Amino acid sequence: MSKNPLPAQPFTWVLAETEHCNKCGFCLPACPTYRISGQELHSPRGRIAMVEAAAREELPDLSGMEEALEFCVGCRACEPACPSGVHYERILEAGRTYLIRRGSTAFRGALASRSALYLTKHPKALRQIGRLGRRLSRIVPDVGIGSDFLGMLPKTRDTSAIRPVNTNLPATPMSPRVAFFSGCVMDSMFADENLAARNLLEAAGYSVEVVLGQSCCGAIHLHSGEIESTKALAKANIVAFEREHWAWIANAAGGCGAMLQEYPELLADESDWVQRAEAFSSRVRDFSTLLLEPTASPLAFRGNGSRIVLQNSCHLANVQRAGQDPIRLLRQVEGDTLVSFQDQEMCCGSGGLYNINHRTWAQAILDDKMGKVAVKTPDRILVNNPGCQLQMQSGVSRHQEVRASVEHVATYLWRCHLAARSSQSRRDA
Repeated sequence: MSKNPLPAQPFTWVLAETEHCNKCGFCLPACPTYRISGQELHSPRGRIAMVEAAAREELPDLSGMEEALEFCVGCRACEPACPSGVHYERILEAGRTYLIRRGSTAFRGALASRSALYLTKHPKALRQIGRLGRRLSRIVPDVGIGSDFLGMLPKTRDTSAIRPVNTNLPATPMSPRVAFFSGCVMDSMFADENLAARNLLEAAGYSVEVVLGQSCCGAIHLHSGEIESTKALAKANIVAFEREHWAWIANAAGGCGAMLQEYPELLADESDWVQRAEAFSSRVRDFSTLLLEPTASPLAFRGNGSRIVLQNSCHLANVQRAGQDPIRLLRQVEGDTLVSFQDQEMCCGSGGLYNINHRTWAQAILDDKMGKVAVKTPDRILVNNPGCQLQMQSGVSRHQEVRASVEHVATYLWRCHLAARSSQSRRDA
């Protein structure tokens, strides 16, 4: 993400970022596209070298740079792996912006992804698509993630247990006020997951409200090169959430939370907005992080003897650096077993709209992951991002040897909390 507006050519300011890369190669094992291809062109180091060469006007043919940046999944696992602290995202987005301004159409994506970019700005239409998807899922067994727009739609599932209930911890004047960021895809297609997260926060003693006027976080627009659209969405969210004072701004989507936390960088070149963006982003937290706050009331969780694995959100782990928070909560579930698996920290191939625009690459990444999940024979695969949920559902459909259901961490924990409360009530009776 650039800190400065980019001229058409050159964009020499990016050299201040690329010079931090000492070409050590620590990023290579962390990169899913390099692991699949084995090609330097599809590694963070290779992509940085391409952007650097373009900035120095040493790259007369931009096709190689276009290919390198187009096929990056954007998981940002290279950033925590880098000993030099290279801000890879700034370099990636600067390079993409440069190519777009040079006339590249590589980042426009398939028709389905362009439709998604439109629909995320129109929540009513997106909710209608979500309802259509639930109807179609009864008659279409598996459309396959990425094959067309239907691949984005969630499967029908029983969510009858996810209802607002009396948490027995009513809000008081001293309860920390939390504004809940619903998101676009989460709100329209995974509303039950959002509701479960809000229920958990309220059970932990927070006073939770859904803020009117909020919009899409802008993450998929940024990764598609739509910088101005991303900024407009960010400003709309800042305005919506600054009308009242909130102790925290919570969300249940790792990718959204990362984008919300990076608004100050997105708007760094707009002096009228940067301080407002900082005030907003400094309060953004994943719901799992807030459940572990010292001021939160501790919650009890009871499972049913299941083996569970977690496909953690890349952006929760690599950008927000809060990937251990859901793990800490899952280890508190009495009766269930959290099982680790090889390379579980690796991206699943979702990447926002990556699994639509680059289906072959996304499925190669997913197939590798599902093979390693299958060895652990889990009963349940947990996720904490909507794209990951759709991608892992596709993986279970493609790999019949994985006999597991896919569920968001929030709905799983809420069900386990209800089970713990029911058990306690029986003991108290």
